[in-house]
Amino acid sequence: MLNSHRSAVLLFLTAAIWGGTFIIVKESLTVLLPMAVIAYRFTIAFLFLFLFYRRSVLKNWRAALLPGIGLGLILTLAFTAQTIGLKYTTPAVSALLTGMNGAFVALIETVFYQKRPTRPALLGLLAASFGLALITWPTEQFSIDRGILLTLVCAILYAWHIVVLGRAVAKSDPTTLTVIQFAVVAMGAWVFTPGGIPAALQMNAKTWGAILYLAIPATGIAFCSQSLAQQRLSAVATAIILATEPAFATLFSLLLGYEAFTIKLVIGGLLLIGGALLSTVGESFKPEAGKMIP
Repeated sequence: MLNSHRSAVLLFLTAAIWGGTFIIVKESLTVLLPMAVIAYRFTIAFLFLFLFYRRSVLKNWRAALLPGIGLGLILTLAFTAQTIGLKYTTPAVSALLTGMNGAFVALIETVFYQKRPTRPALLGLLAASFGLALITWPTEQFSIDRGILLTLVCAILYAWHIVVLGRAVAKSDPTTLTVIQFAVVAMGAWVFTPGGIPAALQMNAKTWGAILYLAIPATGIAFCSQSLAQQRLSAVATAIILATEPAFATLFSLLLGYEAFTIKLVIGGLLLIGGALLSTVGESFKPEAGKMIP
């Protein structure tokens, strides 16, 4: 059993792994279509998780099937929006905008579930909105960036997924729900992947390495690490640590030359991450609020 300090380190490593996925996906999109990236990633992740949790899945699948399918459909739309959006924006911007899901959770709970938001949650949403405006505001003529628009849709879908998941785990086994979701995402992606499985024969070693990184460390192992760490850490502490994910993504993007260093990016990024943290703390009475998704 891990102690709280080792659990925190494990979560930081998870956040760093997830932060690296934005660049990996960006590179993969130069070779594969967006739906193919998702299909390969979630097929391998499903097989990996099912191998470790097959007894639990076979025992609990009936109760988790319907909510798992519903959550899987939301996750399919979210990953589709995020992956296609990455074709048109940088890894840093994609990660920072995706990180707004923590702030959107508070908004969804307020609008659809009539829950009164706390002051920190409102302040977090306001800060994140200012950060969003600062990062996405064009330096020249105003135009709607489809990459930014798709990534915002992704953040809203992730927030919706978090809200629904928070209710589903009260009645169904979390591990089984995750495995079913991965299966739904994989099947949905394969339906819209031209060429299907035979396209794998044309992939080189570098592309396969990227897909395996996305599937096993960034999806399978990261999920297992988070589950293990949360045996010792609260949901709020977990969310705060995982909120460093977009910071890691931005750092990697700057170091590898995908993003130019600007004061606008730094200030906007701090506002976005700070807003997500405030919203997470403000909505801490909700067990899944503020959870970051890679």
